[in-house]
Amino acid sequence: MSQPIRNMIARRQAGTTLIEVLVTILVLSVGLLGLAALQGLSLQAGQSAYYRTQATNLAYEVADFARVNRSAAIAACDLPVLDSWDNFVATQLPGGDLAIQFTNCDAGEIQVTVTWDEERIEDAVNDGEQLVITTRI
Repeated sequence: MSQPIRNMIARRQAGTTLIEVLVTILVLSVGLLGLAALQGLSLQAGQSAYYRTQATNLAYEVADFARVNRSAAIAACDLPVLDSWDNFVATQLPGGDLAIQFTNCDAGEIQVTVTWDEERIEDAVNDGEQLVITTRI
């Protein structure tokens, strides 16, 4: 190939490397934005799972307390809410609330409801979540 032909080919390709670099930077930046969004969703799901775990542990602690005090709870058909449970709900669950009720006094069946706010989740019922367990003591 002669020198003039080489110069003509080189002039036609001038600037294509710069365009390739710009396209690469654009694709890379879109990928990094997607990665940041994925990280945010992962943190949100982790926080929601933490709240649900705390609520589940509290509900089962209440049920175990009722089983330990079965005869007194069935006789009164009531289970008092302890200060430690209220403190736990207030410190561990945002906007948390604990409700305990007997659904069947004769059978010793209780229902424990733990509710808390989930402002990070758009499809949460009334911007909140709840966990309900029903058990026989």
